[in-house]
Amino acid sequence: MKKLILTFAITLSFVFQSFGQINPIENLTWWQWYDFPINYFILEWEEPQMPHDDLIGYNVYREDELYRFQEETSLYNLVESSNCEEEFLLYNGGSGFYAHVTAVYNPDETESTYTQTVWVDGYALNIIEAKQNMPILYPNPTTGILNIGNENIDKIILFDINGKMISEIKPKSQIDLSIFTKGIYMIKLISQKRILTGKIIIE
Repeated sequence: MKKLILTFAITLSFVFQSFGQINPIENLTWWQWYDFPINYFILEWEEPQMPHDDLIGYNVYREDELYRFQEETSLYNLVESSNCEEEFLLYNGGSGFYAHVTAVYNPDETESTYTQTVWVDGYALNIIEAKQNMPILYPNPTTGILNIGNENIDKIILFDINGKMISEIKPKSQIDLSIFTKGIYMIKLISQKRILTGKIIIE
């Protein structure tokens, strides 16, 4: 009898696992920078954990307002390509908002909940306004040595242009980036007061 109950329980567990779940997306991240006269950004996430129902795409929200449905796992306006206009930043008058993404499943286009949100800084109107929120990084472009001015930094993180983390660097007022390949990078400076991001070019 016990063997029969155990077999039934295992079978039942397998049957439940064979059906999908309405899982939320994972690892939602946001990057944004301003290079006169264009606002660049990327909102990206990872597909929900398996098992899940028949996934057909994602709903992107600005606050509680649906912005659009899409199948890709990123919304971006980058230097090399774009699937979204700068208009995405103009919600709430361009002054900033919270964004989140839900997974959409068949049947009946069932929507997941969401567990993560990101803060979108809004629309940078001019280069002077944008620079007020940027760290002082010089020289930029740099051949390797980068100075960081007027900031008491706890952590420095370097990312590639698509937002992939490259390295965490020991905080100093001067760092050596000569070991990295030439190109465009994003740098995040983290202190107790705030988090600042900037674009750097290694030549």
